[in-house]
Amino acid sequence: MEPTDAQYLILNALETLDLLQFRLYDENTGIWLIITASSVLPRAYLLPNGDIVPGEWISE
Repeated sequence: MEPTDAQYLILNALETLDLLQFRLYDENTGIWLIITASSVLPRAYLLPNGDIVPGEWISE
């Protein structure tokens, strides 16, 4: 599965704002794990539709 345009737009915005610290893409699910400099949402998942959910949302 390829990353979506919505995901790339969000990643670019986070990089532009210097908030993105780490990102990892799972090709099987199409979901990005992102770690940001935000204290509100330090770890999150970026879904293919562009939604961002807290890191605890998906069990590992």
